[in-house]
Amino acid sequence: MDLKIIVALIGVGSVLTSAFVQYYLGIRSEKRKNDLFLRSEAYLDFLNAVSDIAQSKKRSPEQLAKLTQAKVRISLIGSKLVVEATHSFFKHYGSLDTEDACISFSNIVKAMRDDLAHKSDMNFDVLNELLFPSR
Repeated sequence: MDLKIIVALIGVGSVLTSAFVQYYLGIRSEKRKNDLFLRSEAYLDFLNAVSDIAQSKKRSPEQLAKLTQAKVRISLIGSKLVVEATHSFFKHYGSLDTEDACISFSNIVKAMRDDLAHKSDMNFDVLNELLFPSR
């Protein structure tokens, strides 16, 4: 084969390989962003549902339906630590009427923060006091 043809084939191969790698990395990055967005929306929906119930004097069926939907979404797309913390809270407490329940709920929020930020630098006591200042 002629040297010019070999150089041209190497050039074309390099361009195709580069395009494929860029495409693959772009798809992967977009999937990660989408997964992060879905998890953050599920976590926010859960926290909003709990907050809504905690602020009301009587639980309505709509509030409980929103909470159930949020828990289902967390069970499907939440991280392992968030699912386990949520399970532990509802297995042992289910409401925010004791100090231990508030600590358990703060564990859920901390697990959510750690999952979304990919780091665990938040001091638990600060987070717990922020969520439950009167306890």
